[in-house]
Amino acid sequence: MAHTQKTREQAGARSVSQRYLSERDLAEYSGLAVRTLQKWRLFNEGPPYRKLGGAVRYALDQFEAWVATQPGGGEVAR
Repeated sequence: MAHTQKTREQAGARSVSQRYLSERDLAEYSGLAVRTLQKWRLFNEGPPYRKLGGAVRYALDQFEAWVATQPGGGEVAR
């Protein structure tokens, strides 16, 4: 079964137009597994999130800012 990563537009107008994404929406948007997001929360790692009425939500702008702070890999080939 092929894994397809959704772009912001493909994640759905409902999800993209909202400031907060569910863990499922963020997983689809980022290509991460829902379980990875859950493990990060358990160990106080990963992107910032909020609990709204018991539901976990991620602010898309905060997620993108968090991604920008993560170390990159590899070097430019010479």
